[in-house]
Amino acid sequence: METPNISLDGISQGIVNLIPPAWQYPEITCAKMIVDGKEFSTKIFKTTDWKQCSDIIIQGKHVGSLEVYYLEEKPIVYEGPFLKEERALIKTIINRLVLFVKRKQLEDNLRQSQKMEAMGTLAGGIAHDFNNILAGIIGYSELAQDDIAQESPAQEYLKGVLKSATRAKDLVKQILTFSKKSQEERKPIQLSTIVKEAVKLLRSTIPRTIEIRQNIDDTTGMVNADPTQMHQIVMNLCTNAAHAMQGNEGVLEIDLSSVVVTQKSMMEYHNISPGPFLELKISDTGTGIDSKIIHRIFEPFFTTKEKGKGTGMGLAVVHGIVKDHGGDISIDSQLGKGTTFRVMLPQVIAEPDNEEDSSSKVPTGTEHILFVDDEEILIDLAKRIFESLGYTVTAKNSSIEALETFQKSPDTFDMVITDQTMPHMTGYNLAKRILEIKPSANIILCTGYSETVSLEKAEAAGIKTLVYKPISKKEIARKIRGVLDKHNHQYL
Repeated sequence: METPNISLDGISQGIVNLIPPAWQYPEITCAKMIVDGKEFSTKIFKTTDWKQCSDIIIQGKHVGSLEVYYLEEKPIVYEGPFLKEERALIKTIINRLVLFVKRKQLEDNLRQSQKMEAMGTLAGGIAHDFNNILAGIIGYSELAQDDIAQESPAQEYLKGVLKSATRAKDLVKQILTFSKKSQEERKPIQLSTIVKEAVKLLRSTIPRTIEIRQNIDDTTGMVNADPTQMHQIVMNLCTNAAHAMQGNEGVLEIDLSSVVVTQKSMMEYHNISPGPFLELKISDTGTGIDSKIIHRIFEPFFTTKEKGKGTGMGLAVVHGIVKDHGGDISIDSQLGKGTTFRVMLPQVIAEPDNEEDSSSKVPTGTEHILFVDDEEILIDLAKRIFESLGYTVTAKNSSIEALETFQKSPDTFDMVITDQTMPHMTGYNLAKRILEIKPSANIILCTGYSETVSLEKAEAAGIKTLVYKPISKKEIARKIRGVLDKHNHQYL
């Protein structure tokens, strides 16, 4: 039998209504309870000197109070105006209410988690097909740019196409991010540097009427993360804060510090373990968030902004990034006073990776590539791109046919590039079969989205690298040369 959905408001009012009958002198007893800023009282309520009060504290936070009064004095010398049983009853009421609130929070968290998981499954389902479409748009546009004179007006049109395609590519990444299916490359980074860079950009994008205050500790250490995603957290939260101040005068405060979560303090967070963390706090003096909707703010496409001024993806993306990094995000808000977001990210001890590829030249080659994908349009595109880079290409739209081709002449091919999601045999399984035939084979596995294959799993199987679609001509050219040059160096 399904448990009825009992609201906290109903429970609170019910408790207040039951207090007078439970007291020694019900005819002169009144009560009031305040929970999360809401008041619940008996029909007749009046404060007097004869009172018994208790604070309501949940997980170390004061959330309300319970007040019980006698409207006239009923002195009992050895008891005072309240009996021992009545004082004990108040304590019991508070304990029961706290247990109910904690249970309700757990149920709400579970429902939210299930909702996010369902959205994530949907996102993963469309990502592969959508990324294939984007791969065609980006690839053919780049080829067209190569064939059209630089002074042609069509160059500007193609730049517009690529700009829009890149925005669509970023949108897919955002959807996969909030659904915890992001495929970003992570490395140890100094978070303070990322935060400062984001703040510089913010200053030019938010109204001058908003004062930005920074308290960023440069000694906080590092997190293992993708720099773009960390930048995205800061920008999304700060842009959200600026909007909450609606262009009026206000203060945006950004704090970054180190904290250590202990066994005792971990109860304040959700699903994080004890250890060193970096705490990023972003506060505003804006309008605040109504307690009736605050539980929905991390839902994808939920927004309080006017139509056309927000997609409702910003906070959902931040939530996905933080959770995907083993961290926690919480919010504290009061209507008319402002909001504070607190982001906790696990600290790592490592040297930052500062390696950058500054070369703008697209590398070429003359080797023979076996390309495998079940999408005809991507077969045609790959042949055109790889041949424009100087390579010889054999393309197959069937993993079974590709395996047979490789078996007949394994030494003909210097590299195999295969899609992951294909009928009959996945790219990962095709790679394993090819490596059984030729253990030294150079294989690149491509995917738009995959829950079953990670970079670590691919490399452990002998696959040289994993790339995520859609990928630009320059990016795939560098990946190919990186693998082939490393292979050639090993056999010199």
